[in-house]
Amino acid sequence: MKKLNALLSCTLVLSASSVFGQLQEFPCTGLLPSAEMTINAACTNVSTAGFTFEIDPGSCGSGLFDDGWAWFVGDGNLTTVDFTGLDANGILHVYELNLPPCAGITNVFCSNNAGNADESISFPSINGSTYLIRIQQEGSDATITGCLGITSIPPTPGCMDPSALNYNPAATIDDGSCSYAGADYIHPTAGGVGEFVGACLVNNCGPFSYTDDGALTGNYSNDIGQPGFGGIYRVFCPDQAGNCMQVTFNSFVTEAGWDYMLVKNGPTQNSPEFAALHAATPYLGINGMSGDLSASMPATFTSSDPSGCLTFRFYSDNSVTAGGWSATLQCIPCAGGPNGTDNNDCSSLTPLCNTYSLGGDATGPGLSSDGCSFGSCPAGGENHSNWFAVTADNGGTLDITITPNDPNDDYDFAIYGPNVSCANLGTPIRCSDAAALGVTGTGGDTDTFEPAAGNGQLATINANTGDTYFIVVDEWSPNPSGTGYDLTFGGTATLDCSVLPVQLGKFDVEYFSDEHATYLTWKTITELNNDRFEVQRSTDGETFETIHIVKGAGTTSMETDYISVDTKPNIGMNYYRLKQVDHDGSTRMSEIRSINILDDFYDILAFTPNPTTGQTEVLFNSYRKENVQLQVLSVEGKEVIKMELPAVPGGNRFDLDLTTVEGNVFFVTISTSSKTYSGKLVKK
Repeated sequence: MKKLNALLSCTLVLSASSVFGQLQEFPCTGLLPSAEMTINAACTNVSTAGFTFEIDPGSCGSGLFDDGWAWFVGDGNLTTVDFTGLDANGILHVYELNLPPCAGITNVFCSNNAGNADESISFPSINGSTYLIRIQQEGSDATITGCLGITSIPPTPGCMDPSALNYNPAATIDDGSCSYAGADYIHPTAGGVGEFVGACLVNNCGPFSYTDDGALTGNYSNDIGQPGFGGIYRVFCPDQAGNCMQVTFNSFVTEAGWDYMLVKNGPTQNSPEFAALHAATPYLGINGMSGDLSASMPATFTSSDPSGCLTFRFYSDNSVTAGGWSATLQCIPCAGGPNGTDNNDCSSLTPLCNTYSLGGDATGPGLSSDGCSFGSCPAGGENHSNWFAVTADNGGTLDITITPNDPNDDYDFAIYGPNVSCANLGTPIRCSDAAALGVTGTGGDTDTFEPAAGNGQLATINANTGDTYFIVVDEWSPNPSGTGYDLTFGGTATLDCSVLPVQLGKFDVEYFSDEHATYLTWKTITELNNDRFEVQRSTDGETFETIHIVKGAGTTSMETDYISVDTKPNIGMNYYRLKQVDHDGSTRMSEIRSINILDDFYDILAFTPNPTTGQTEVLFNSYRKENVQLQVLSVEGKEVIKMELPAVPGGNRFDLDLTTVEGNVFFVTISTSSKTYSGKLVKK
């Protein structure tokens, strides 16, 4: 059996389409329903009697001899096509039909075993793609008969390397989870489903070890990634709110210039790069960590992205390898990490019954990797995700439409259900990983899954009354302007609005460090029989206690503003919610808000690297959106830099360039409204 990647170049001999059993002539003029094969059905006896030759694929001993054709639609699983019980030496081919009609046929696999031996082809199919099956007797126009069947096995993600500590012999697709003696995670060598992501997202606060695919004792592999496009990547994110990933490289050696790593501040392959230790490579416009960096070890990078994630993208060419790297990852408390209350995770999804508008980017993939099966859509898991739930009040057709505010944004989506749980999502019933820009959703096509090459449109859902569906909308790479999107619903089904939380005009929390107090403010547009609000606080987002009771306005059509002050917030994560109680005792809960109060040990000014050769990244925290003051003094006390910087709530970072500034020791000060940060920076 051979895998062939070349596009067929052939002369077609067209004849009138005729059907014999489950077969048809070469389907250049169209697919016949009678020739469609059903996956996982009993094999069907077929024969090439009455058919003429059409094409010569030029592989597995084929020729211009009589052939017969069938077809099927892939389901995204490991698929096997069997041609058994043959009465002659047979040849079996499978093609993928990408762009009908004839010009879109790609030779995928072929099989030609000796004598009357069975022919079999196994390959990972793409969900929704059409595949053609060709049978022929070798070297003859004589009729060949046999039983043609297709089986499909859902992929079993796991470690497929027998030398790994967690080798899973039952795994059918390597999900990048292999661990080795002295290495908890290694870097993948290939991407999944035609993408550059090589493993499912990992949420783990560690500490844990991370190395190249050679682990601690071997060199990394050749040919990781594609020249001119960059390498294969994987993503590590925190599993605890208020934390950010930090990596410390203990060693790093690659082929100088040609093999490189990009360390990125965020959860996608195109997140911003850390400037430190990244130097120019021979590849146009690409800077990366490359060569022997022993003199700069250990080197530490800390995420300041709202997701708290770090992404590692590695490329190696086709010659010369080296020892690679050894690194340790762990979480550190940070003001800019995930808050645990945004709807980035299935467990904190937002119920909807009408249009939802997001005014900016999602903050990241959350604290858990939901729904990733790696080898199929959604490949690699989430990037910048929002989770929602909708319930059909009356059955009918159901469509979703995602309309980016910026038509150049790329949004993917997956729909799970009906009636699943976050702990057992199963395979999505609709999933698009399409690289298509602009509007995406269901109702614009007939397929149910699509890879990166898709058009962003999938088939309509037929919903029954009471069916609940989970929807995840995922922005593949963040738009710097943070423009967001509208999620709208169509079709004949109506949605149930009784599942929604209490609706407030606003609900905000803000921490004031000078008072060590959290101010909670909220507004109601109207109220009906509202007795009170119970202000509740939690340290884990699950177990809440009531800390204040605020009297409600009863019944009113006027806007009403409320305020409550928590004078004893905890160091670390603080979660707040409102329990609204009616006069009759019925209750409803608000959405959850959170604030992360850093211990002084972590609420510091940080530099990466320090010492520096000139350029370094400066990290600091702010508790509100404001402009802060930066001042850099020489060791003699001379002011060499003074400027104003914009800051956002949470972690902030910026590049400080001292390349042209004379001196070796500098004192850096950043003044926010709540604190002044100071630190010493050494220039080599």
